[in-house]
Amino acid sequence: KFDAAQIGTFLHYVLEYVTRRVMERGGFSALDDGELQALIDEVIRTYMDSAMPGFDEKEARFQYLFRRLGKTVTTIVENAAREMRESDFVPMYFELDFSENGDLPAISIHADDAALTVVGKVDRVDGWLKDGKLYLRVVDYKSGKKAFDLSDVRHGLNIQMLLYLFALQRQGGALFDGREIVPAGVLYFPARDALINAPRGMEAQKLRAAMEKELRRSGMVLSDPDVLEAMEHGALENPRFLPLSIGRDGSITKGVATAEELGKLGKYVDTLLRRIAGELRGGNIDADPCGRSESDNACTYCEFASACHFMDLDERDHMEMIRPINAEEFWQYVDEVNQEVEEQ
Repeated sequence: KFDAAQIGTFLHYVLEYVTRRVMERGGFSALDDGELQALIDEVIRTYMDSAMPGFDEKEARFQYLFRRLGKTVTTIVENAAREMRESDFVPMYFELDFSENGDLPAISIHADDAALTVVGKVDRVDGWLKDGKLYLRVVDYKSGKKAFDLSDVRHGLNIQMLLYLFALQRQGGALFDGREIVPAGVLYFPARDALINAPRGMEAQKLRAAMEKELRRSGMVLSDPDVLEAMEHGALENPRFLPLSIGRDGSITKGVATAEELGKLGKYVDTLLRRIAGELRGGNIDADPCGRSESDNACTYCEFASACHFMDLDERDHMEMIRPINAEEFWQYVDEVNQEVEEQ
């Protein structure tokens, strides 16, 4: 079998090792499409030899499904190549490890007499050097349809990439020749099959445009025009890869944060972790999960449901609903929390 977890591992493997080898050969711009395809095939074959010995003896259906998966990962890598050919940001680190014996120390938070240690890995870190400052962005490969959502961040969910970004700002100089690190943003990279609803005879150029729209990144990036242009040439007029929305007047209406806002967000994330540490230390095990609806909530696939016995109608249990929040509301809430912490 080749289940969802293994598919995710395979997609991560190909993305990482193809990009590594491309950078060793001078970057995506140094390779034409044929050379890139040969490299993709080579990495896939290496994976097959190590993880699936005896592939040619497996059932025909398994072979067919895996070869189809190979076509999917080829589409994803080609999309990444088109992005990087139009970018001044370059991959600088893969599988960056935050742990006791990792590339950088584990992230530690102290709250009263409690200490919370967070370990983890970043799929990829991209950088751009300007005026002696190194602008870094954190890239996370997502084989599912997970997207960056301010509503999640508001509730303390899916803040790993932000946590890594701000840890890099504080500690990353040790990895990058002591340079000043400027946080440039976080991006989810869709590492999944993109299904396009289109006519059978659709032109190749239109099909590619539809595919790029489906595989557009999700996240938040620094609103500095120079940084955005460095991330994607032409991003200020017609972004194809970055999660930006351009208004009729040319203003960016979605997907960005100022340096000041990122600074506030760093304080907010730190506050969230301190609260988590305090609740763990205090033994808080209240059944108060988050959810968007009855069918989309933290309880749906929870492995501890049989032990918890959460009941939303019980006065002791409470489902905290995640409602959509716009950028203005989000930053106002962040300001309120940071102000409250400063006053304590």
